[in-house]
Amino acid sequence: MKKGIAIVGATGFIGSEILSLFKKNAVTIYPCSKTGGKIQEINIDSIDITINRAIIDWLSEKNIDTLIYLSSIIPKSFAETDWALFDKNLKMHKTILDAWKEEKFHLIYASSCSVYSRITPCPWSEMTIIMPDNYYSISKFFGEILFCKEFQMDRLPLTILRINAPYGIGNRIKTVMNIFLERSMNGEDLILYGRGTREQDFIYVKDVARAFWQAYCKKKYGIYNIASGTTVTMNELAHLIVDLTHSESKIIHSGTIDPQEGLKVSIDISKSQNELDFFPQYSLTDGLLDCIHEYQKYSTER
Repeated sequence: MKKGIAIVGATGFIGSEILSLFKKNAVTIYPCSKTGGKIQEINIDSIDITINRAIIDWLSEKNIDTLIYLSSIIPKSFAETDWALFDKNLKMHKTILDAWKEEKFHLIYASSCSVYSRITPCPWSEMTIIMPDNYYSISKFFGEILFCKEFQMDRLPLTILRINAPYGIGNRIKTVMNIFLERSMNGEDLILYGRGTREQDFIYVKDVARAFWQAYCKKKYGIYNIASGTTVTMNELAHLIVDLTHSESKIIHSGTIDPQEGLKVSIDISKSQNELDFFPQYSLTDGLLDCIHEYQKYSTER
C-alpha cells in the first residue's frame, strides 16, 4: 500500500493551498490542525501539538512517509512578538521532533527568511549569516537547529524551506498586499509611509505550495530559500495594484516616517532552482491578477 503524507497546520493560509495541490496530485493526505474542520470536503483532524505525544498518538494509526510541519504562532507584526509566542512554538517543535524520531518520516519544515537580519547585506542566500531579531524569527531558527541536530545524529530525512513574504487572499493576517488590494478594489486611497522606497520580495501562495510539492518529490536534505527572486518597492506595488484593478484610488503619502525606510529584501533562490527544481510560475502581476479574480468571485458569491 502506498504511504501517505501528514500535513500539520492544514487549515492555515499556506496549509490549505498545499492541501489543494496535493489532493489534485492524488496523494493520500492526513491533515490536522488545532481547530480541525473541513476544507474542500476533506476532514481536518483537530490535534493540539503543544500537548506531549498528541501528534505521536495521532500518527500511530497513519501510514505515512512524509510530514509537512506548518503549525506556528504567527504575530500580526514582528513588533508584537513575545516570550509566550516563542514558548508555544518551541513546544510544537518538541512534539514534532519526538514524533519524527519515533516514526522516521521525511520531515519538511516551514521556516522563514525572517531568520536573516534586516541589516544583513543582500541578496540573502542559505549561506548568509543568521541574525533573527524577534521572538518569532528566533523560534523558527530554533526549530532549524533542533531538526538539523537530529539529522546529524540519526540521518533522518529533512528538508527546511525558508519562506519569504507569501501573499494571497486567504491570509488571515492583513499584510500590505491585502490592504492595498482591498482598498484599491473599494476605490479607497492607498496610504504610503515614508517615501515608499522599502523593497520586498513577495511570493504567491500557490508557488509556495509548489515548493512543498517539489520538496516532497525530491526528498533532498538541506535548507532552501523560497521566494520569487524579484523585488518591488511599496510605491511600485501601490501603482501596480491601482493599474491592475482599474481603480480610481489615489496613492497618498501619509507624511509619517516608515521605520523600515530604505530596507531592501532580496532573496537568492538559485539553490532551490538547482536542487529542488523550483521555479516560481507566477510573476507579481500574474499573482495579483489571480488574487483580484478571487476577490471578485468571493464578493459575487456573498
